[in-house]
Amino acid sequence: MRLPFPSRLNPFEAEAAAHTTAWARGIGLIGEGGDAERFAGESYARLVARLYPEASLPDLALAADLNSWFHVFDDQFELAEVGRDPVLARRLAERAEALLRGEPPGPSAGPVLRGLADLGARMRIRAGDAWWDRFSRNLRQCLDAALWEVDNRACDKIPDPETYVAKKLDIAYVPPSFDVIELVEHFEVPPAIRLSPEYTTLLHEAGHIVVCTNDLIGLRRELAQGEFHNLVIVLAHAGGGTLQEAVAEVERTIYRRLDAYLAAKAGLGARLDRLGVPEPVRAATLRCVTGLEDWMRGYLDWALETRRFTDPLPRGAAGSFHRELAD
Repeated sequence: MRLPFPSRLNPFEAEAAAHTTAWARGIGLIGEGGDAERFAGESYARLVARLYPEASLPDLALAADLNSWFHVFDDQFELAEVGRDPVLARRLAERAEALLRGEPPGPSAGPVLRGLADLGARMRIRAGDAWWDRFSRNLRQCLDAALWEVDNRACDKIPDPETYVAKKLDIAYVPPSFDVIELVEHFEVPPAIRLSPEYTTLLHEAGHIVVCTNDLIGLRRELAQGEFHNLVIVLAHAGGGTLQEAVAEVERTIYRRLDAYLAAKAGLGARLDRLGVPEPVRAATLRCVTGLEDWMRGYLDWALETRRFTDPLPRGAAGSFHRELAD
């Protein structure tokens, strides 16, 4: 699989890794021993160093903390006790939503909820109200998608391809992750540009290239864990073909989406001309487009490096924080 974008790496990776490991340990997301080794092996600082190669150290550290939290939180729904109990899953989602509305964490809040509260406070210092509203709305949609997955697992229901593809960006936390591009660029794409056909296509196709990459490289992990929320598995189940045939179809999908992305990028300049966009806004918008390309290539590079996909945890082996939902 090849993507026509350069492989880049932020020079502050080591500092971000030290910071985010200390943050995750301090807030209780990881302990000593196996948890710490797994956290290091999954290399979330390396991931954000590839995704945001020009970010400052403070911005990269925040992105590393957020990305670490995303993965630990997602594992709660997929691999831990919460993922086997729809009632617990809804309780966790409801408490996360309350934090996004600005409510303080309750007395029983443990590492996952305290981590989200800490991240929310830090992001709101850096971002405007419009950015935070969009980010929190996107994250709430991801919570809904996580609950949809839990319900599917509870009744052993493999979704149909159309429904799965419609949900996948939220399953993978892509929309709020793409919002972070603007956070590290210290720039918010104006609504007239953001809502244009060209820019919405760029966001959509880049996101689906990332999640298709995830499903291809994560296939072995998910087969080992008994997980079926993967486009390869969904296509093979729906069409009655082999996994290898479905892998080939996902690869073709990536290249079709890449063509659509490049066509939209080619048309964006004319759209900016018609809108009369001033040069500083044009330049900042194009930096955000480059950020999407860093995401596509950077995620691919990281996925081939991280131990997250090569050393999969069995279901039930991830650290569980369900006890903070007891009250």
